[in-house]
Amino acid sequence: MRNRKNESKAIFLILLAIFIAAFSAIICCFVSYPKYTQESQEIIEESAPESPENTEIEEEKKPEKIDFQPIVDEWAESIDGNKSVLIYDLDLNEVVAEYNTVKNYNTASLYKLFVVYEGYRRVQNGEWDKNDTVGWTGYTISECLDLAIRESYSPCAETLWAMIGHDELDEIIKNDFKITDSNISGLTSNVNDVAKIMKIFYEHTDVTDKELLLQMKDSFLNQPKTTYNWRQGLPSGFSVANVYDKVGWDYNADGGYWNVYHDASIVEFPEQDRHFIVVVMTNYVPYQKIRDLGIKIEETVINKY
Repeated sequence: MRNRKNESKAIFLILLAIFIAAFSAIICCFVSYPKYTQESQEIIEESAPESPENTEIEEEKKPEKIDFQPIVDEWAESIDGNKSVLIYDLDLNEVVAEYNTVKNYNTASLYKLFVVYEGYRRVQNGEWDKNDTVGWTGYTISECLDLAIRESYSPCAETLWAMIGHDELDEIIKNDFKITDSNISGLTSNVNDVAKIMKIFYEHTDVTDKELLLQMKDSFLNQPKTTYNWRQGLPSGFSVANVYDKVGWDYNADGGYWNVYHDASIVEFPEQDRHFIVVVMTNYVPYQKIRDLGIKIEETVINKY
């Protein structure tokens, strides 16, 4: 009898010990759980990507501004005659040099810039068929748009202008191009407005046809010598840059001087990846002096980089 009681007591003690051990394990796990979750949360937070609110968005890197104003001032003050200059940095979207920008000049052949861009717009939107003949010229619309820039061919430009309508083009320039200080039907403009139409050519937001754009670009860049050297002024001052240029001039053969000499250019430095609009408008200034300004501009860019 005593043995049974002892055995029962022993079994009871064993079961009690097992229960206490199990209970202690549960309590231990329960107590340690908050520490585990806290540490895990810290690890998760450290490894997770930052939210957009806490992430600084790196601004697009812009090139350093080049100060062309000293060379423009020096150039302008060193020569006689009327002169105006504007240099616009296309990469920074700001004017970086200017001289006498409010003076209006006779546009000479720079009026063709306004006619030609509107012509390209009309081909792009289907209003004009590029294969149609332009009046008595014998050239197609596409050929005339090209020749009006490449060789400053006036019969093409004047006939295209008549097709658009002089008054209508003035309204387009004012309302669509947002160019308000020029009177193209009166053949007057200034460097500010000419720079604006050159920027429109550069951006060509409403002319997207690849074939038209290739022709447009090439007509400004590759201008062969004909009776005249179309690139004797500003473009001849550059040796490493691509100069997309339209010239306008009026030469007084009897007096041996230039009544008007203008250059409107988009200047691209491929190696430096820099792009500028340069517009020079003058009276009684020889083209050699305008070439000299191109030399100074290129030297400034090269020295900067």
